[in-house]
Amino acid sequence: MESSLMNTVWFSDKRRKLLLFLLEGKKHPDEIKNAFDVSWRSLILPLKELKEDELIINHNGSYELSCIGKMLAENVKPIDRILNLFDGNTDYWTERDLKEIPQHLLERIGEIENYTIIEPDLNNMFEPAEQFLRSLHMSKRINAVFSIYHPLYPALYCQLAKKGIPISLILTEPVLRRMCEDCKEETENIRQLQNTRFFLYNNEKVPPSFVITDDMLLASFFTKSGRYDHRDVISFAECSLDWGEHLFNHYRSISRELPELLF
Repeated sequence: MESSLMNTVWFSDKRRKLLLFLLEGKKHPDEIKNAFDVSWRSLILPLKELKEDELIINHNGSYELSCIGKMLAENVKPIDRILNLFDGNTDYWTERDLKEIPQHLLERIGEIENYTIIEPDLNNMFEPAEQFLRSLHMSKRINAVFSIYHPLYPALYCQLAKKGIPISLILTEPVLRRMCEDCKEETENIRQLQNTRFFLYNNEKVPPSFVITDDMLLASFFTKSGRYDHRDVISFAECSLDWGEHLFNHYRSISRELPELLF
């Protein structure tokens, strides 16, 4: 029985990965072998099956997608990314409340790639991760949404702002209030600098808390019960940063810039 295209794509991880790899363009056998880091012998059969289903073309010794193969691969890519996002961390993601992420970005959440879930031990529960601090201090810009109050953040971001790093902060009203009440001096110092901008996200719905720098996305997603369990997602992949910037721009577009602090 002739297998369907669905079987060809979804019943073999290797065939699917080959299709997605060829989205980059025509590839010589050596390029394919090196990219997959396997013997050429193990790639002969999946390439043959893709060719038989007319999804790829072997032209002058190189492989490329057919017109149908390209259309199929372009639509498979977002789903493959989501599968990769969940792979190995299904328990974490099924516990997350992602409803406050706009639908068009939720559909692209698989763009968070090559990420790690970091969780401090009990003795360092409120200490920021070392790789997070390193990225902050080396960054040329910082965009952040704070829906979780962290007692160390006002002093930290005051220090970063004084270094001249452009910083844009979107704050929920409870976080802004706590910063003004508990760390008034540091908050005023941040606000008075020319390289900082404050925005108020005044909505009953609470967005995830996240920070984007030149090379890092750190995101804190709430659980479905509305708790923050101190497990953060950190990624240094370019596509993760792009996704994070779009999410930040979404929240900025529905937030109000503060010419001065309210509390």
